[in-house]
Amino acid sequence: MSCPHQPIESSLDRWHECHWHLHQMEGNYHEPDAFRYALNSFIRAIADVPELLIKNLERHESVRRAIKPKLKELQATTLFSTLRLKRNFIVHQGMLEVDSQGSVRAMEGTKVKISFPFRVEPWESSDEAYERYKQVCRTDKFWRGIGPDCDSSPAIWRTWMIPQFPNRDLLDVAFEAWKLVGELLSATVTEFGGDPLNLTMPCRHDPELVRLKRYSQREFFLSVDGIDLDEKARKWQEGRVK
Repeated sequence: MSCPHQPIESSLDRWHECHWHLHQMEGNYHEPDAFRYALNSFIRAIADVPELLIKNLERHESVRRAIKPKLKELQATTLFSTLRLKRNFIVHQGMLEVDSQGSVRAMEGTKVKISFPFRVEPWESSDEAYERYKQVCRTDKFWRGIGPDCDSSPAIWRTWMIPQFPNRDLLDVAFEAWKLVGELLSATVTEFGGDPLNLTMPCRHDPELVRLKRYSQREFFLSVDGIDLDEKARKWQEGRVK
């Protein structure tokens, strides 16, 4: 028996390409242009998979009929139909506009000690937003007062969105789309006599950790307050010894 993946090899390859783009989105989450480029590539690739699948099944009528209801179900979902429209816009009209929301956090170990909203513009990196935050702390005692202390370190948390998916992070949306398309491909493979595809994505990083970028406590105190925590700790230790 031939490999059950072979008849839809190009569809599976495009789906695996989507997997790669997902990790590019994760790795570049705090860099707006790189994140958007990876998102654009993911949307174009994921929208192509059902069309490729239909073409792959032109000579496999029985399988095509068997998975047709699942194909229609996928295409009818709000998530996939929206991404397909976005794909057409990206390809034929212009650039995808995304929005960004953010907050500043004081982290004590892995726990959030305090969190408060701080605008992170869609065109700026998290590093740039962090520099703005430090400047605010230098000039505003209230902001500095609710910022990191000797037991906590600073962090920027952000999320990417589009109006069509309000209050949903785009990385989460993309992973869900990848899984939905994977379910269609998995059903097709099983129709050819193969085992279901692995859709667990064990290589995915914790979404909350992806959205969070942590910074040095020592650098924050030195840059904002002019205090060297290492020097302060050294003097305190010397005083104890004496």
